[in-house]
Amino acid sequence: MICASIDIGTNTLLLLITEVIDGKIIKVLADEHQIARLGEGLNKTGLISDNAVIRATRILHDYKNIMEEYNVKLVRASATSAMRDANNSGEVRKLFETILNSSIEIIAGIDEARISYLGTIEEFSDNLDIVLDIGGGSTEIIVGKNGTITYSKSLQIGAVRITESFFPDFESKKENLESAREHIINMFGELDLVETKGNLIAVAGTPTTIAAIDLKLPQFNAHLIHNHRIGIRRLEEIVDIFVKRTSKELVEEYNVHPNRADVILGGSLILLEFLKYTGKTDLLVSCRGLRFGLILDMFKK
Repeated sequence: MICASIDIGTNTLLLLITEVIDGKIIKVLADEHQIARLGEGLNKTGLISDNAVIRATRILHDYKNIMEEYNVKLVRASATSAMRDANNSGEVRKLFETILNSSIEIIAGIDEARISYLGTIEEFSDNLDIVLDIGGGSTEIIVGKNGTITYSKSLQIGAVRITESFFPDFESKKENLESAREHIINMFGELDLVETKGNLIAVAGTPTTIAAIDLKLPQFNAHLIHNHRIGIRRLEEIVDIFVKRTSKELVEEYNVHPNRADVILGGSLILLEFLKYTGKTDLLVSCRGLRFGLILDMFKK
């Protein structure tokens, strides 16, 4: 069966189309990433802006056409932090559902964590692995072993949220760096993590962008990025690049996506400080995550 998932995030809209047999993803047919920045200005206004809606509708029309090309039989669409928080999420949701001709779930943070874990872990083991999913508006932390989640938490920090609060322009990067770090560390105070002996696996646009920089890739290559390991010292070096370079320089010199360059520092600080918080010296980067979990979860149910 040809199945699709659509992940409507605070920063990025993702489309995954797969062939599924006996509840397992056999083949990835399409994997699309486009940035709508639904969470732009949300902290201040409490609303998803008209401009953000326009950007998203254009992307969703594209995704609808792609799904028709692949003759998709089953679709699952979900929305996360921005749609959870926005006062106008109801009307925005109806508009998006009309475009897709499909219902959209606005999933709670705890469900987002569970589904992200399901989509990220590829091989079960007796070790307690941690999945860190850094979104635009929220960050999910999930611990589990042998396919069973033992702990999960959704925190109200993300790449867009941190950027709008602390790094509204280039000058503020250095001025507010320590304040941003302190805020992130304070948010980790909400966690109650036990010692974990497995891998820290990071998913979403922040870690994949960092991996691409570490690998010096001229363009995004999921095959090379997936399961790439990054040490804490190298991560600190890359974070320092984000602090010292303008968005334009990040795009031109490091091939960062133009619509991600201004928020990458916020996301990377969450990643770095979480690595320090757990006491781990490195992390694995995954190109999977929520969109894979949405499909697997349909058949698991």
